[in-house]
Amino acid sequence: MPAISSPFLCGARSVAQIMQLVLLACLPALAFSTWFFGIGLLLNLILASLTALLMESLVCLLRARSITFTLSDYSVLVTAMLLSFAIPHGAPWWIPVSGTAFAVLIGKHVYGGLGYNLFNPAMVGYVALLVSFPLEMTAWHIPSAARTAAEQAAPLSLEGMLITLQLSFPFLQDSIGGNMTTGADGFAMATPLIEYKFAAPSAIHRAWMDNTSPFLRTAFARSAETGWEWINLGFFAGGLFLLWQRIISWHIPVAVLGSLGILSWLFYQPGSEAVYGSPYLHLFISATMIGAFFIATDPVTAPASPRARLAYGCLIGIAIYTLRIRGNYLDSVGFAILLGNLFAPGLDRLLPTRVYGKSSKWFPLRRRSTP
Repeated sequence: MPAISSPFLCGARSVAQIMQLVLLACLPALAFSTWFFGIGLLLNLILASLTALLMESLVCLLRARSITFTLSDYSVLVTAMLLSFAIPHGAPWWIPVSGTAFAVLIGKHVYGGLGYNLFNPAMVGYVALLVSFPLEMTAWHIPSAARTAAEQAAPLSLEGMLITLQLSFPFLQDSIGGNMTTGADGFAMATPLIEYKFAAPSAIHRAWMDNTSPFLRTAFARSAETGWEWINLGFFAGGLFLLWQRIISWHIPVAVLGSLGILSWLFYQPGSEAVYGSPYLHLFISATMIGAFFIATDPVTAPASPRARLAYGCLIGIAIYTLRIRGNYLDSVGFAILLGNLFAPGLDRLLPTRVYGKSSKWFPLRRRSTP
């Protein structure tokens, strides 16, 4: 007699539709990043996407699975997209290639593929790159300093694109024209958190308070601190879009941003910004917004119950702040999310969702009194 499966509720959207909406939500941050830093992120995205598709197809061949069906869920492209944002713009070509290959093979398919991975694959690839190649992973383009006036006015100019191509593909330096000096120190810098040790003032707030120049003209000036702020605002807008589409729930982003904001507000002192940093810098500089809305909310590696999600988000927010202040890696979002992924199964067991019709110490059932 054939086995009869239990009835299940099916979601309104397929996995492919959800992944497409996540990719769509990344577009504002992608546009801001290209505007402020040039085509470096687009090169990273192309290399990472091609590598991800190739590695996914290779694993499907080895496991005798349908390549078309596996690639049609777009999950590997989301991994490539998220990892591309974490890689410095203009990094050597082998950085996105090796990081994406590690993310897909080790971070995803070692555990069995989509739905079985314990850790977020993009963060596995990012942390592996950061630990293995710290110099390449902490060098970012200088969008204004150490460049010509034409490049400062238009980072998307032909000359700026050629310089980015030469940085990503060093073997093209002899075949592509452009003013390329030897040594990467003239073209790279640390992220604002590393460069200023939390002491950099908010560029957007400074432009808002500046009465001598229009806000938009100053706020969209292509500088590192302004660019990172607008990229985080782009991720914030994309996160609100995902909340509106009910792709993610509010529990994890609110818990991450709330715990990080409260800690930075409690320990912030106006005279010691270089040690602790202001709440605005913790929230809108570096990778806070992409971590809170796009990575920590991964349904595979995050808890399922609402109370566990709140605890999970608070754990990540506390870890981000602690590692930034006390750790060696100021951009600590990747490490904090991997730590949260490690505790996610335990949080689900400790703070489970109430089973319908059953009582618990957290959710006692109301019984009708008999007449």
